[in-house]
Amino acid sequence: MKRRNKLTFLIAEVVLILLAGFFIHKIFREDVPQKRVAVILQNSGDTRWEGVINGLKQSAKNNNLHLIICNTDDIAGAQDERELIEEQLENDVDAFILCPAPGTDTKDMLDWLSEQKKPFILLTEDVYTGEQLEASGFATVKPDNYQIGYTLGTQLVTQDEDGLKGKRIGVIAGRSKTEASVNRIQGLKDALAEKDCKIAWEYNEESDTDICAVVDAQETVDYMVVMDTRALDELGEQAENGIYKDAKIYGVGTSMKSVALLDAGQVQCLVVPDGYGIGYESVEEIAKKLTRTFYTLKSHEKEVKVIYKEDLFSDEIERFLYSYE
Repeated sequence: MKRRNKLTFLIAEVVLILLAGFFIHKIFREDVPQKRVAVILQNSGDTRWEGVINGLKQSAKNNNLHLIICNTDDIAGAQDERELIEEQLENDVDAFILCPAPGTDTKDMLDWLSEQKKPFILLTEDVYTGEQLEASGFATVKPDNYQIGYTLGTQLVTQDEDGLKGKRIGVIAGRSKTEASVNRIQGLKDALAEKDCKIAWEYNEESDTDICAVVDAQETVDYMVVMDTRALDELGEQAENGIYKDAKIYGVGTSMKSVALLDAGQVQCLVVPDGYGIGYESVEEIAKKLTRTFYTLKSHEKEVKVIYKEDLFSDEIERFLYSYE
């Protein structure tokens, strides 16, 4: 009986010690101010960022970080982005998550940021280093942008009943002089290189452009490959049965509107990067850097999905798209 009482007493002591440790940890954790991370995205209120921002916020919550999503409009180049960064340095933020500005000057600007001893990571694309692209060496969380373009090309080939023989294609990419646009276009061209088809025209989408007016001024094509979400959503709204000005629409969509247009038959096919995963992993990397003195930021490549209307209600695609809501 005495042994049983002694054992009960010891178990109670252990439980009390564990509870005390838990509450002490909780108290001290609450006393530590949250690290602050500034997020700078091109046109931060654009619907293209829905999945990314959801991932950023969820990861920040899980890692006890305070996220500052800067209110931005068009970031035309490195100088615009540097001014935004300088504002946040004055606010004494602890780290940055950035979508790199277009142009070759951005590499030098980010080298300057490295000298400020504030960790940063790039998301959705790497720095543009010229037409012969090379990796910048900065930590980046993004999809394989070359593979996105290549995948769109292979979808055109497999879905066209003539294997694209004699077909003409119009291409709308995102901003010029960006890694994403250059690699996506190159991937598309490589996928179509051995096919008897022609890219009739290319256009780099810019902010505040009436993309429908731009397309109306181009020659008629059989397919449009739209690699910019805003352009895709605008053209899709005006399409009928997935066709605009006689061209079937294939493209990259990262907004719920893109998915709704696919469901309505206004777009033929979507290639969708894992925006939620990109946002989540970016914050995870920054959190590790802020809490581990000798941690080196790592790059990650996130998946993309090819989605047709008939795929929307599969369990796999529903789980994938849930993060965009």
